[in-house]
Amino acid sequence: MARAGYPAWDEDEAFCDERPVRRVRRRRRSWLRMAVMSSLMIAGLVHLAQQRSDGSHVAARDGVPSPVLVAPAPAWTPVVSAPALYAVENAPGPPAIEARQHTSGAREDVLTMGRFGGPRYARLTLAQGSPEPVRSFFVDIARRAAQAGLAVSRNSQSRVIATKFGPVEAASVTLVGPREQECEAFRFSDGASGFGLLGWMCEEDVTVPDDAKLACFIDGIALSGAGSPSLKAVFARAERNRTEACAAARTVSVGVRLPHRP
Repeated sequence: MARAGYPAWDEDEAFCDERPVRRVRRRRRSWLRMAVMSSLMIAGLVHLAQQRSDGSHVAARDGVPSPVLVAPAPAWTPVVSAPALYAVENAPGPPAIEARQHTSGAREDVLTMGRFGGPRYARLTLAQGSPEPVRSFFVDIARRAAQAGLAVSRNSQSRVIATKFGPVEAASVTLVGPREQECEAFRFSDGASGFGLLGWMCEEDVTVPDDAKLACFIDGIALSGAGSPSLKAVFARAERNRTEACAAARTVSVGVRLPHRP
């Protein structure tokens, strides 16, 4: 209520009372502006999401395949229903044969004869064009033994025996599985043809290595299937070098040196 006789005071009082009202109005306008902007941003995001969803539905309807991760094909695949490529004369029992093919064209055949721990047991791996890196003799034996579910607990110094294929590296080893068995391990490789063989022959109550018996076992490996021309050449040359004196003792070729292997 205005006071009579004090017009100046009345004007100041009216001015002071007006400022809080203006501040409230400005605050209301700023909040309203923020609410409108937030609503517009939310509406824009919703619209963008709907467009992406519609685009994915259209792509699916048009038959556009979604990206799928495909595992690479295995490097080795089993060779099924193929005739045996190798045979072993005087083998300790009919061999169980497993063959596999590499994507590079290499082939590997594994012949298992007898049973581990039995009176006569042998396992032979023959490879042609193997993509495997060059390893030391004992690393190769240990690796192949692991594939057969065995382990090498002892090995002796390697030696060289003469066979129809040429000098073969051999060593006495102790293989461990359900039991222990003394065996003669061996390895041969022909770098020119890419052919190689590796394995072991085990017999009970063998205390002294019998190089003649091991050489005759290796000489008994023959090609029985249709191999490649290079593989046929390897076996043809080996047969020309074969002797019929397998029953006699063989002399170890101490003058032959094996190529250096890491």
